[in-house]
Amino acid sequence: MIERNSLENGLRVMGQRNEKGFATSTVVMVKTGSRNETPDIHGISHFLEHMNFKGTKRRPNPSDIAREVDSMGARTNAFTGIEYTGFYIQADKNHFEAGLDILSDMVFNSLIDEKELEKEKGTIIEEINMYEDTPMYLVPELFEALLFENGQMAQNILGEKEVIKKIDFRAMRRYRDKHYKAGNVIVSCAGNLPVDYVNKVEKYFGTVSAGKEDYLGKTENKLHHKNIILKKKDTEQAHLCMGVPAFGIKDERKYTADLLSVILGGNMSSRLWMEIREKRGLAYYVRSSVDACFDEGVFAVKAGLNVKKTEEAIRIVKEEMERAKKDITEEELKRAKDYTVGMMALSEENSINVAENNAVDDLLESKSLPLEERMKRYEKVTLKEVQKVAEDIFKPGELKLGIIGPYETPDKFAKILES
Repeated sequence: MIERNSLENGLRVMGQRNEKGFATSTVVMVKTGSRNETPDIHGISHFLEHMNFKGTKRRPNPSDIAREVDSMGARTNAFTGIEYTGFYIQADKNHFEAGLDILSDMVFNSLIDEKELEKEKGTIIEEINMYEDTPMYLVPELFEALLFENGQMAQNILGEKEVIKKIDFRAMRRYRDKHYKAGNVIVSCAGNLPVDYVNKVEKYFGTVSAGKEDYLGKTENKLHHKNIILKKKDTEQAHLCMGVPAFGIKDERKYTADLLSVILGGNMSSRLWMEIREKRGLAYYVRSSVDACFDEGVFAVKAGLNVKKTEEAIRIVKEEMERAKKDITEEELKRAKDYTVGMMALSEENSINVAENNAVDDLLESKSLPLEERMKRYEKVTLKEVQKVAEDIFKPGELKLGIIGPYETPDKFAKILES
């Protein structure tokens, strides 16, 4: 059962108990990410995530935080997305309250010291360099920059180097004060929780400033009306990400889209894996996925390919998307359901996954459901519904392609998409 409570300041508290477990996990999820950033502060959400590990008044040095976490045998980390920033700690059940103390101090009392900020710029820039040197990581960002109509959604999460260099501690403090408000925060707990866990959360998070800040409105994406983006790079392998707009997180069709993704490229028995990798040896990796945001979504196929066989692989992906509209079988759908339900059950064994998934769903206004209820949603999906979703999203002219490889122009790939 998922428990929900609210503190007086508007901060939401979620809990899912597992009395047989030995660990607890706490996720602090803040409703702000790259879609909240104007061009002059592009990358600030991720930058602030880093700075929250750089010291507080009570723990003035990064090493103070690290030693305290290590002394508990715990682990902590953070992540930034398009629509949220998350911080978590996983610890022995006896250290649950100590974890709350550390997280609340880091997230809401970070010093954002000027000298530390200037040093961290180098780390952020090297992280950007790492992504730019790793095509498998970079190509989904190119694809999303092309896909989203909303320019704010199309911004990459890490930001741009020249903008990062200009962000100062004053701008970062203003951004934190604006978005890190109680109405934008969920503290999600999972595992072997103490009976009074809500009271303990209130002890450490009850002083967070009240208020709420919504996402920015839509801005123009100049790339949106194109269908392909190429980054020329002298690589031994071509990397592509291709797909179409899909559904937001509140759309019930997301369950059907998940199963469609499994059938096409979600595992080692999927159509694309068997056709592109096993039968033809064109790729090392090929997979499909569905990502649902607050008001938009993405259905994408990613692959790392033989540079001389990229056109063939693109044709296969396009053909399989078209074929999904009419000839998926009941057997394929059952396998996809069994796979999805099984993976959900495995995920439920990790309290971090539970706490994070619960927080994301509720933060994006799609009420998180218990495992059994989510399983039922997938089991109810029919073959006709899968084919209808394929028809709804795989429309002529909607397919977009991002590609990195040793190619001078994207013309030959564009012709395939348009055919």
